[in-house]
Amino acid sequence: MEKYFNLVFNYKRLLIANILVLLSKCIVILFFKEQFSVFEDYTIAVNLIKYHQYSEFINLGSTAYKLPIYPVFVSIFVYLFDSEALRYAAVAQSVLFFLVPVLMCKITRFFNQEKVGIAAGYLFLLSPAYYFYSFIIEATNIFVPLFLYWIYLYLKIWFRDSGSFKGYIFFSFISGILFLTQVVVIPIAGILILSLLIFKKINFKNLILISFGTVLFYSPWVIRNYVVFDKVIISKTPVWQNIYFGFKDNVQFFDDLKLIPLKRDEALYEMRSEHDEFLYEKVFKNEVRKVTNFEPHFFVKKAVGNFICLWYVPLKYYNDNSLSVLVTRKLYIIILNILTIISLVFLYRRSKLLFYFSLLFFANFTFPYLIGHAANMRFKLDFEWYQLILAAYLSTELIKNYKEEKRII
Repeated sequence: MEKYFNLVFNYKRLLIANILVLLSKCIVILFFKEQFSVFEDYTIAVNLIKYHQYSEFINLGSTAYKLPIYPVFVSIFVYLFDSEALRYAAVAQSVLFFLVPVLMCKITRFFNQEKVGIAAGYLFLLSPAYYFYSFIIEATNIFVPLFLYWIYLYLKIWFRDSGSFKGYIFFSFISGILFLTQVVVIPIAGILILSLLIFKKINFKNLILISFGTVLFYSPWVIRNYVVFDKVIISKTPVWQNIYFGFKDNVQFFDDLKLIPLKRDEALYEMRSEHDEFLYEKVFKNEVRKVTNFEPHFFVKKAVGNFICLWYVPLKYYNDNSLSVLVTRKLYIIILNILTIISLVFLYRRSKLLFYFSLLFFANFTFPYLIGHAANMRFKLDFEWYQLILAAYLSTELIKNYKEEKRII
């Protein structure tokens, strides 16, 4: 049994499996996929190429509705492939997802746990959600590999202090790109960067260098927003829109918090192409005020409902008990959540530092969605890969314990 386990669970076999999955995705995308799901990023990308303006609705002018990295990424394919842009963007996303199992192995090697990385890589390849999400034109597809690459660079500094000036500048550049891809990552990344100084992995001078470099590479977005809108917009404009969205009839988990009827929401949505996002923010804030009067208990209970939708399934899948949803998502996520909890218990006994990091990591990716909404499965996919690493860690620990007991017997 051990012989077959070692035969399958090695890095070369994982790469072969990874290549096969990539090829299967490319075949589906190039020859069988007819339509690709898109969000606002694609519209911005088209307007960027067609009108040379970063805008969702060209009649309303420029936008700060979305962070720039993913729309710019998609715009490359709009420029190169025109009507086939979505198809080749999906191929590129599949290639980027190919890097995820590779980076999992590289990251776990820092902890002398390559088997964990290999097992996590296999779990990633077997994940139905991650497999099919490559076909959706959405930022998660570049955020996940980019974040793992950032963690890899971070651990190089932590374990090896690869402290050349160029190394720190490159890390700052990747940090800036990461922050301009997904705003939710900024708090945890900022804490990790500060931890380099707290745990004496770098000195204060190098912390300033990394911080200054990150701000420098991030700043063009803030400067552009100030020049265009004459106001400081650090990340993006939607705030009250996300809070409002959490009270929608088809999004909110609790029936008594479904305060925004579908007809009212449809009427507001039709106004999006007529009024800019700044006016819209005032509209959404007013809508929330009308249905809640800003009473705290509405927001506390909404947070509970959002938590359920984030860590289980969004409402649109909650009542869907078809075999595909039941097996590939509901049962899958229940098992994964249970394995995550058990693995955290094991991790607490082995490394309290990694245990507390894991809690902080999950809190970072949970709290923002408690405030706004958790209507989309993609929010969970931004960090579900870490659960796969924890599940892989648990499996290797159980196998190790089994071997030790067998030797004693």
